[in-house]
Amino acid sequence: MKHLPVALSGLLSAAALLASSFAGASVLAAVVCLMCLVVSLGWPQLMGVAARRSLVAVILGAGVVAALGAAVVSAVESLFFWSSVALAFGVMAIFVIQVVRGTGRPHRIESTIGASSGVVVTTTAAGWVAGLRYPAELVGVGGDRAGLVLIRSPLPYEDWGVLGVTGASGELTVVGLAALALCVAVLLACLPLRDLLAVPLIILGTAAAALGVGLAWGELTALFSVVLGLAAGLLVSAMRRLLLHRGAPAGRMAAFAVGTAPVAVMGALVFFAERLLLV
Repeated sequence: MKHLPVALSGLLSAAALLASSFAGASVLAAVVCLMCLVVSLGWPQLMGVAARRSLVAVILGAGVVAALGAAVVSAVESLFFWSSVALAFGVMAIFVIQVVRGTGRPHRIESTIGASSGVVVTTTAAGWVAGLRYPAELVGVGGDRAGLVLIRSPLPYEDWGVLGVTGASGELTVVGLAALALCVAVLLACLPLRDLLAVPLIILGTAAAALGVGLAWGELTALFSVVLGLAAGLLVSAMRRLLLHRGAPAGRMAAFAVGTAPVAVMGALVFFAERLLLV
C-alpha cells in the first residue's frame, strides 16, 4: 500500500497520454504540462531541497516551455529545439537562485543537483508531443520507410472512423503504443513477485504486449513495437527495483512525482526512436 501513490500516478499519467493521443497535439501538450506540474510540485520535496517555491517555478516553467514549443513549431528539425533551450535556461536559473540565496545556506549542492535533474525530467517530457507530431503532422504519408517491416492490421478499424484519427492512414501512433506499453508495464510491476521473477516478466511481458497490439491494430512496424515495449519494460522495472530497495518516498507529492517522472522521461525515448527508425 505504501507504493500505491507511485503506481497510481504512473498508471494515470500513461493512460492520460494514451487517451490524449487520439485528440491531437494540443490536448497531448496540455496533458504533458499537467504531468510537469505534478513533477515540479513533488520533486523538491523528494530531493529534500530548500528554496522550494522558486525551484518549483523553474522546473514547471521549463517543462511547459518545452511542451508548448514542440506543439507549435512547423519544422521537423525544431521539434526538440525548445526542449534544449528550456533545459539550458532552467539550469542557469537554478544556479542564479542558489547565488541569490547567499553564501552559507544549507544544502546548496543538493538543491542545485536535485532541481537540475527535475528540469531534465520535465523538458524531456516534450518528446511525447514531438513524437505525435513527427509522424502524423510533419512527415505525412507515402514516404519511404525502407528497411522497416510494415504490418497491416487484420481488423477493419479504418472503416470505424473513431480509431482512424490518431495517425497517418489511420494507424496507431508510436505515442499511443508507447503509452499503452507503459500502462502494461506499470500493471505488471504491481504484481507481488520477487525481482528475480518480476524484472524479466515486466520486460518481456511489456514487449510481447506491445508487439501484439502493433500486429493487431495499426500500421506500426514490428521493430517499433518491440523497441518501445522493451524500453517501457526496462524503465518501469528499474524504477520498481529502486523503490523496493530504497523504500517509498516520504510525502504524497513526492510519491506522485516519482510515479510520473519515468512516464515523462519516456517521451524523449519515443521521439528519438522515431527519428532513428522512421526515416
